Parts: sequence; C-alpha cells; structure tokens
Amino acid sequence: MIARRALCLLTVLTSAAAASTAAAQQGQPAPGTSPSGASAASPAGAAPAQPNPYDPSMQAGGLAPPPPMRMPEPEPVSPDGGTERRLDEAKREDSGRGLEIVWLNVEGGYENVGLQTFNIDEDELTAGFISSSANGGVLGAGVGVRLLYFTLGARGRVGFFSDWQLFSAGGEIGMHLPLGRLDPHVELGFGYAGLGSFKSAVSGAADAIAIRGFYGRISGGLDLYLSPVFSIGANASWELLALTRPGLSSAEIDRIKGEAATTPQQAKADLLAAEGSSVGSALALTAVAGLHF
Repeated sequence: MIARRALCLLTVLTSAAAASTAAAQQGQPAPGTSPSGASAASPAGAAPAQPNPYDPSMQAGGLAPPPPMRMPEPEPVSPDGGTERRLDEAKREDSGRGLEIVWLNVEGGYENVGLQTFNIDEDELTAGFISSSANGGVLGAGVGVRLLYFTLGARGRVGFFSDWQLFSAGGEIGMHLPLGRLDPHVELGFGYAGLGSFKSAVSGAADAIAIRGFYGRISGGLDLYLSPVFSIGANASWELLALTRPGLSSAEIDRIKGEAATTPQQAKADLLAAEGSSVGSALALTAVAGLHF
C-alpha cells in the first residue's frame, strides 16, 4: 500500500515537471503561476490581465494585427495666422489672372467730331468748302506693356465720316485697378491727328486743302476678363484737337474759283490763301476686345 502511494506521488511530480519545462520553452508561465512566479489566482475584484496583441507569441500563421493609427501632425501656424496666404489664395480664385506683361486690343464704336469746338470762325479753317463737324463710326487698335497697375503703349484710330476721315496715332499711359475679373482703368494719350479723304462739292478744294495737327486724349473704361488672356469691355474718350491748315497757292485758289458753282464760293476761295488754325474736340464711345500675355 505504501509503495503504491509513493509511486502515484512520483508520477504526479514527474508530470508537473514536464509541464513546467514545456511552458518555459514557449515563453509562457506554467499553469497556475503568473509571470513573476506568483499564484495565477487574481485578487478578488481585480480585472484579469489583458494579453498584448503585438506579442510575437500571439501571432498565428504569420499574421499580425495592424499597427495603431497615427494622427497627422497639425500644420505650423504663421505669426499672422495665415491671413496673407488666404488673401493671396482668394485673389487667385476670384480672378484666375496671372501676371500680365504684354497686351493688345481692338475697338469700334461711335465718334462725334467738331473741328472748331473752341474756335467758331469756320472761314479761317475750311472757308466753308468742307464741313467742320461730323458724326460717324470709329475703329482703333492698341498694343503695349503692363507693369502691375500701369500700362504703356501706342494706339491708332480712324474715324469714318461723310466728308472726310480723321486719323490719329500716338502713345498712351494708363493706370488700372484690378478687382477680381473686373479691371477699371484710365488713360492719357498724345499724338498726331490729321484729316484725309476729303469730299467736297468743289473737287479742287478737296484736293488742295490739308488739315493736320495734334491731339491730347483722356479716356476711361471697364474691362471684364472672361479668361486670363481674353477680355471684353467698354471705353469712353475725349480728345482735344489742335489743327492747322497750310495756306494755298495762287494756282490752287484759281482752280477752286474755276470749279466753284456760285459767286460766294469764288469769293471765299481767297480766304484759303492764308494759313488757318482751330481747336476742336472729339468724343468717342467704343466696345473693346483685348488679349493679355
């Protein structure tokens, strides 16, 4: 009986030792014990220890749980709170316009011209052989460069009227105020002006009379940018015209007298022997289409 009990006790001790050895090889505490060698029994009321999911011993079949998510780091805040950056972005979104260097445009519309606005002595300039006021159409074109708010360029215009045409060509300087897609502007211009293609009841007068001089122009308008490179708009301008007419030779005056149909016209022909001058004006309203690069 005693020998049987001793044999049973030896068998139990051998089994416990084998289990402890196997647990040590797998990195796990022996059954009934904690990693520190204490009893596996938890104190009353204490939560059981949670296994570490990233422990290599918890991986099965080469699979492991995903790593914990990391929140993105906040962007650094500039000293002004990013106000300047937001303003720049708003400007780009509102207008879509880039830096403009070269521009060109064409225009067309209506023009009223008075050759003697500030000098009502009609005999001095044309002696009544050519009308001194007219209404008609006008075409023009301009090209130049732009630096931020300022433009510098050249412009030419032709006004088409029943008795003559008004030609002008010169330079201009302008100032612009970009407001998103809108671009209000004002310009000052100066250059050469002259009349041509005269039509008169007396052909000799039409061929002999020449009127030329200078203009000073102030204009303003509003452009709408439909894209960064294309705009449409409206423009209004007023010109001061300083014009002169060279005196005619005796031969030219005799020719005019010979073709004049009435005695008053023959008498007025002598007035063309002296040089004439006048100060006039022109008002134009035009539609404008432009390209910007």
